[in-house]
Amino acid sequence: MGDRSARQKLAAILESHRGTLIRLCSELTAADSQNPPGDTSKAADLCVSFLKAVPGVEARKIVGKEPVANVLARLAGQAGEGRRLVFNGHLDTGLVPEADRWSVPPFGGVVRDNRIYGRGVADMKAGIAAQLVAVAALAAVRDSLRGEVVLTLVGDEGTGAKWGTLYLLDRFPQAQGDAMISGDVGSPLVARFGEKGFLWLEIVARGKSAGGAHAYLGINAIDRLTDALEHVRALEAYDCRLSPDIAQAIDVAAPISERLHGKGETRALKSVSVNVGMIEGGRRINAVPSIASARVDIRFPAGVTSDDLLRTLDKRLAAVPDVEVRVLDRAEPNWTEPGAEIVQLLRKNATEVMGRAPVLSTRLGFSDARHYRERGVASIGYGATAHNGNAPDEYVEIEDLVILLRTYGLTAFDYLNA
Repeated sequence: MGDRSARQKLAAILESHRGTLIRLCSELTAADSQNPPGDTSKAADLCVSFLKAVPGVEARKIVGKEPVANVLARLAGQAGEGRRLVFNGHLDTGLVPEADRWSVPPFGGVVRDNRIYGRGVADMKAGIAAQLVAVAALAAVRDSLRGEVVLTLVGDEGTGAKWGTLYLLDRFPQAQGDAMISGDVGSPLVARFGEKGFLWLEIVARGKSAGGAHAYLGINAIDRLTDALEHVRALEAYDCRLSPDIAQAIDVAAPISERLHGKGETRALKSVSVNVGMIEGGRRINAVPSIASARVDIRFPAGVTSDDLLRTLDKRLAAVPDVEVRVLDRAEPNWTEPGAEIVQLLRKNATEVMGRAPVLSTRLGFSDARHYRERGVASIGYGATAHNGNAPDEYVEIEDLVILLRTYGLTAFDYLNA
């Protein structure tokens, strides 16, 4: 694991950076980067400014497409050639929910009661702050470090990643590594080695117009759409056959992950879920609608593909005339083997930091880790717990931040010097 004295020095430096970590997380949270519009320039500037003050770190802002700004940074070790470890995180956040119900300014970066409040602090300014400070600490022992650490901090994660992670991976070879740690929202008690796939569909049903008083002369498109959606919902009974390793990890993690993220998470991780997120149809109460549509979000675990679901749905919808299915977007389930080196190293170091081992599981939502895994890069997600996530007064515990910082720094040192 490299020079033991250098590792001990790094551990002490990480411990000493608590104040810097809190201040940086607060400042990043105060940088409004809601998506839409997805303007991450201010947050990117903060990251570049912090990194450029660190000896040995090269950092630059890269605009994918206005207003999406990304950060690409590199810290090269001085103990010889070696591997490249990537820290990845997204600078864009969701919109402020119910702004009138916040007790603090959503972009105030308020620090109180051992917490940091603000929109996007959990998802995922906390993880980014911990990554930035970890790189600064690693720079202080770079004479004992082999290989290099790269930071890819991006925009556009919430809208497809075309101008964020994908932009960097497609154009800058140094953005890809031998392993990757994502700081996306989660919990220090649960490390996520994979994620479900998603399939976004638009279901369009057509009928025949008529007046409401003479409905028998028409064909109601909403009725047809309702029938079609019943077949879509039936996909939740699809027989999902997860590999034993993945299924076992999810089951072992259940007592902790369900306490953190809600009863039912385990079942959701192992099955297909269907959510009708949008629906449109009709123009007047006294007219038979000739067209109706719905947009549906389908999530599915390892062992199932989007083509499997589309074929099944096509057979089911044969019973409903004049219904069209349009694929809006999709991604397959992706995972890194639970026994992979980066997964086990992170778990070992988190255990050292917390005094207890985090459980391993998969993730319900998608993240930019999928783009690394698609390129054969072993990746693990490890982030802060979201309190009031996507709700007023979102916050993270400062203790989570400190755990992330120490775990990131020690894992990077061990991975590069293994």
